[in-house]
Amino acid sequence: MSKLTEESMRRVLNAPPNEEPPIEMSPEADAAMRKLVELFSDPAVVARAHLRCSTEGPTEFDVLFESISDDQFGYEPNSKYKNWVRRLYSLGLIPRIPSEWAVAETPEGKSEA
Repeated sequence: MSKLTEESMRRVLNAPPNEEPPIEMSPEADAAMRKLVELFSDPAVVARAHLRCSTEGPTEFDVLFESISDDQFGYEPNSKYKNWVRRLYSLGLIPRIPSEWAVAETPEGKSEA
């Protein structure tokens, strides 16, 4: 067996099963990341979430963003945003909402309708 093959086999057999090699970042990307961390760590910069909704109801991008959030963090039928949009709809301030957002679930898992 060649030295290269032997070394490769040793790495494969000794490596933990789910460990991935570290991602190599360019110096530019590393500098940009350090600057972002510095910016968002600054207490003088106040970051607050803002909910928004067009006067016609949630746009396709709003729905897409909420679905990405559901995919990443688990489906939440009563998220703050969905509840807020339902409230706008119930007050007659927007004409439509996505059908899957129309009925909220209670803590027991039953719909409010």
